[in-house]
Amino acid sequence: MTVYGQEPRRGAVGRMHPAVLALVAVAVLVAAGIGVWLVTGSSDGTPQPAAAAVTSASAKPQPSRTSPAPVKLAAGSWLLSPWGDKDSFLSVGDDGFAVFSADERMVLTVSAGLADDACFSFREPGGGWLRHFDYRLRFDKADDSDLFREDATFCPVSGAPAGAVRLKSKNYPDHVLTRRSDTELYIDELSDQPATSFLVQPA
Repeated sequence: MTVYGQEPRRGAVGRMHPAVLALVAVAVLVAAGIGVWLVTGSSDGTPQPAAAAVTSASAKPQPSRTSPAPVKLAAGSWLLSPWGDKDSFLSVGDDGFAVFSADERMVLTVSAGLADDACFSFREPGGGWLRHFDYRLRFDKADDSDLFREDATFCPVSGAPAGAVRLKSKNYPDHVLTRRSDTELYIDELSDQPATSFLVQPA
């Protein structure tokens, strides 16, 4: 039934001013566009879901910071240098004495100790074995005696820097290999001096 003199009832949308309706419509369109862009695209136009992008970034592998394991003396071919002087090498000097030289890069054959297989013995390419004689180190041909085998056997001592070795005499266990006068090698009483540590490098 029509009642004259009274306007029909309108909903909330119908009562809004046309300018307000336009602003609401623009806001809805902008929000919808942002949502579509986040899900289906990136700034360079390449499709890339936002969640996948975050997961990929967080899963990026990090470079390893683990230091390489230090060199450890074992049977094989080695170069022996004074600690702090990697360009000088243990060599055979006059009269067979063991000396350090920057002119000769002599490769030593390291084996289980002649008198103790928990220790080491060192042989130069000519066949001479490193042994102490009157406290000085020299290279001599082997003889079939217990004294020679013990003189030519050296055992690791703890306390050397990483990559270095300290060695004590098998039959003088309170004496360690020690460099004297920069080039000569002796056994001296145990100490923590740098001259008692030696750099070992694979040949």
